[in-house]
Amino acid sequence: MAFGVETYANSRRMEKSLRLQNADLLTQYNLIEADLARPKVKEADFRGKAKHLEYKARDHQPAMLCTLVMTENTDRHGVKRYPVGSLPVMDPETGETLIDALGRRSYTTSIAYGPTIGKNIALAYLPWEYCQVGRKLSVEYFAETYPVEVAGVGYKPLYDPENLKPRS
Repeated sequence: MAFGVETYANSRRMEKSLRLQNADLLTQYNLIEADLARPKVKEADFRGKAKHLEYKARDHQPAMLCTLVMTENTDRHGVKRYPVGSLPVMDPETGETLIDALGRRSYTTSIAYGPTIGKNIALAYLPWEYCQVGRKLSVEYFAETYPVEVAGVGYKPLYDPENLKPRS
């Protein structure tokens, strides 16, 4: 059973698709890309309002924060891996790291084993054209490539204990 700070700081929050300041919320991405923007913009002026309205007017954002699940975590020696750190996210057909329209490379911002779903979960900003649930991608960890799948685009919990129905 997973317990302690790791479950609350990473795995449980990632199962619920919660973002972590300075890990998943980065200054090079806007609030809309992180799926944290409010539906309405307040009337009062504020610093950055014009730029926010400019971003909001786009048909789509250049990237979105997505939830990925590792579909296989066994290395070439048959050892199960539980990656940590920033892993490049790649197109499995070309082996190239994904790059969005603004030239930003895709990499995992957070990654941890999700004990409830039984898989490694990662958050990563993906270029718009790769943001489809079920999209197959890959990540690199210690010079080995592992398959991942897009499980959610934007805020989409994989597991949310607040929405579970009580057992009868």
